[in-house]
Amino acid sequence: MKTIIKITLSLALLISQTLYSQVLEQDSLALVAFYNSTGGPNWDNNSNWLTGPVNNWHGITVEDGRVVKLGGYGNSLDNLVGVIPPEIGDLTALKGLFIGHESGLTGNIPAEIGNLDELTGLGIGNCSLLRQLSLWENNITGSIPPEIGNLDSLEFLELQENQISSSIPSELGNCNSLTELRLNNNQLNGVIPAELSNLENLTIMHLQDNNLTGNIPESFSDFFLDWDNPLELNVSNNQLSGKLPPEWGNMSFSINELNIANNNFSGLPLVNYNWLMTFFDIRGNKLPFEQMESHYESFQSGIYFFFNYWPQQNMLIPIDTALSIGSNYSIYSGTAGEYTYYKWFKDGELLAEGADLDTLFINNFAAIDIGVYTCQATNSLLSMLTLHRNPVSISIYEDVSNVECHEPEISLYPNPASQELNISFSDKWTDFEISIYSNTGICIFHQQVEGVENIIRFNIKHIKTGVYLLKIQTKNKTYTEKLIIK
Repeated sequence: MKTIIKITLSLALLISQTLYSQVLEQDSLALVAFYNSTGGPNWDNNSNWLTGPVNNWHGITVEDGRVVKLGGYGNSLDNLVGVIPPEIGDLTALKGLFIGHESGLTGNIPAEIGNLDELTGLGIGNCSLLRQLSLWENNITGSIPPEIGNLDSLEFLELQENQISSSIPSELGNCNSLTELRLNNNQLNGVIPAELSNLENLTIMHLQDNNLTGNIPESFSDFFLDWDNPLELNVSNNQLSGKLPPEWGNMSFSINELNIANNNFSGLPLVNYNWLMTFFDIRGNKLPFEQMESHYESFQSGIYFFFNYWPQQNMLIPIDTALSIGSNYSIYSGTAGEYTYYKWFKDGELLAEGADLDTLFINNFAAIDIGVYTCQATNSLLSMLTLHRNPVSISIYEDVSNVECHEPEISLYPNPASQELNISFSDKWTDFEISIYSNTGICIFHQQVEGVENIIRFNIKHIKTGVYLLKIQTKNKTYTEKLIIK
């Protein structure tokens, strides 16, 4: 067996020394590895590969005995199937590496490409002269190498339409020359790194059609403050949530495109004709009328050129709760808005309607009130959109103690309170509502909370002295506490 291996290696060496003698041996062997690893026999054009002088192989450019270009305009390498082999890093004189964008490459981007110090057309790692990295529309998997952050001259990073499943490395924020970042249509996860806001020359950031979570970093306001270099930001079709920073509403922005469609955003900053926008898309979120109205007025005035706002997801979360006979209960629509009209339904039948019914009160609960409650809200300003509140199912709870549950899971302090109210939780809670009611059953405070680790604080200076009922509504339980404000 050893004899056979020696003969095979000797034969390969002999071929490389004769047939490919025009170039350095390591270059010819690297090209052979590349050909075999990417399905060379099935390329759309593999003319002369492995059969003649290397400088006659389709797509190969040789200078001074070294391979300096692989692929390129008019010599593209198409229909590549397989993986980019690590031997690609042996082409140390390579200045251009161009692969057809509709090839079938799979696997990781090899870190060995980082050895290509002369590369100016495509590469990864320590290629300090690299200006463009383009591997889009393949089947590349794995992660984005953080070494890309070392590419000081990189202007275009195009990895869209692959199967990359990592998070976005924060090191990309070091690519100071980057003008276009296209990572869309992958399987990226995790949050959007705040470090990307360091890319002061960026004009396009496409992160749509991934699995990103969290919010848009507050520091991204730096992009929108640059009136000479407006950003095109697309984060649609992800799993982003929360509210865009309300502080942004006080800033004067110039934005080429802001596309946050089809996420789980629940709030927008209120603006006062101080955002100049070419394209604004907020469809498919959980945005209330009250936070869309000022943006629509900007659209009406002409400072937003395109504004897409409908449809939206159902508001708030579904609730299935049980009440004791005689108790009071309220259901918030989650929509609000100056131009909003509400219709409340019980078991599909119209129960009440009006312009001042953003909250439905059920006082002195009785058996007749058992049912499923929904709300349908329209807005005379945003006339194309109808918002629906997720259903609230109410039944009778025989054991009153289970309704007014004083388990150690939550606690209020100080109580009596005067300036600030703290609510502590024994563990992480998600998706619940907090309301404060006067002794006449009027809701004077309401807030939806998407998540809290241990404690949440409220400023209560605006609430008058008195005795109140604080209610925390989860999907399955209702917690109530007596609250004294002095």
